[in-house]
Amino acid sequence: MTVPLCDPVNNQSNGNIPSALVAVSVYGPCESATQENCVESFAIGKDKDNLVQATLIRKVKSINFDPVPQYKYIGSSSISLWSVPGFPSASGTTTYAVTATSRSGFANNSFYVGDLFAGVTPYREQTGDYRQTKIDPDPNVAPENKYRWGSDQFCVFAEDGLCGVPQDFPENTYISLKIRIPNQVGGWFRGRIQDPTIEVRKISNDNNLLTVSASPVKVSRLVIPRLKSTFTDQEKIWFNNNGSYGNGLLQASGPEAGIPKNSFPFIEAYREPLKDTAAGSNTFWNLKTTAWGEGSACLRDKSRILGVVSTNATAYNGGSPSFIDGALNYKVSGLHYMPDGKTLVQGNYSLIMRSEVARCLYGFTNAPIQASVSIVGGAEANVATTVTNESKGWITMSAAGFTFSEKTIQVKFTQAAEAAAVKPPAAVAPIMKKKTTITCVKGNVSKKVTAVSPKCPAGYKKK
Repeated sequence: MTVPLCDPVNNQSNGNIPSALVAVSVYGPCESATQENCVESFAIGKDKDNLVQATLIRKVKSINFDPVPQYKYIGSSSISLWSVPGFPSASGTTTYAVTATSRSGFANNSFYVGDLFAGVTPYREQTGDYRQTKIDPDPNVAPENKYRWGSDQFCVFAEDGLCGVPQDFPENTYISLKIRIPNQVGGWFRGRIQDPTIEVRKISNDNNLLTVSASPVKVSRLVIPRLKSTFTDQEKIWFNNNGSYGNGLLQASGPEAGIPKNSFPFIEAYREPLKDTAAGSNTFWNLKTTAWGEGSACLRDKSRILGVVSTNATAYNGGSPSFIDGALNYKVSGLHYMPDGKTLVQGNYSLIMRSEVARCLYGFTNAPIQASVSIVGGAEANVATTVTNESKGWITMSAAGFTFSEKTIQVKFTQAAEAAAVKPPAAVAPIMKKKTTITCVKGNVSKKVTAVSPKCPAGYKKK
């Protein structure tokens, strides 16, 4: 379908800057072995060794756009609905929606894919006054008013008269999702997943197969029962910045909650009035591309996927971890107690990153790397740390069991002294020093030492 309003060359709706165009693409289910930019499959079960492949039910009724190779536009399909009869949600439904979308900008006469989002959500169907996203067929409607958007933000999907209402996952759930994505997608992901594993494999000149496997996380809800007429000046600012659409809280403490300059002070302002107690919790499984961290260009490579950072904190950093004082730092925040006012909210944090990123940060060799995780700020109650060494080019690590306030999670990497020559990391540039070789002598015995910063063994002197 071609829409004149979206013509990248002739559209002058923004003055004479057609590059201001943005295209949002929805990835539908793959319908052939060679199709690109689509959801290949998803499986769910109690653990990674007992997964059941989901069966496609159908695509949601919505606007679809064909690809336009001339402008490198990948097209748009619609959300896919799947069934797993043997694996019900917490409310008993066995239907799941897979939402995968990307956002493309326009420059140099072509679109380029930037942000990517992917999520799996259990749902139940509910009838009512809902409407699907579509184009108004009335020829007398002005182009800028042609679109009719879905009517309810709390629906996973909306069709005319039908809403997919989100449900919670059951306990002990594990999901594996495979998506064929443009190879332009790179950098970091943030997510609502726990202990993820990730695999990226080239499948064509333009597409990679992204496989993400992880458990959902339970996120505590922060609810403020206030009338808009009673808002303070600060609350009015927060509402205008974050809640002028939607329910007013999604941007501050919701499924994504990645705006630290707003969400952290938001939580602190209500911690005491709410007695540090959550209103409830919901489970989520999703991830999306995010901004890079500060402190090193090693974190800024957008040509490939570098890592995934995920947590069940009510609010968290919007980007990837920042490299500060020799450690990767990531801030989280949340309320301490569940609705009973006694049970502690148990925090979890997972980080998976390419081994090469750690080596870049520290100037490490190819020898094995170890990692440690610590929680900084507030009481460190019930902290359990799991450290996993490298596997297939990725390092995974996690922290679990910590309680919430505003805290920083720090990750540090080490390497055996005899295996690496570690130098302090640069502030804004990657550390990729060349190795050199020196000759060391001890009496009539000589040895050659090759390293980034070679040193002679004890008892030897440099020749």
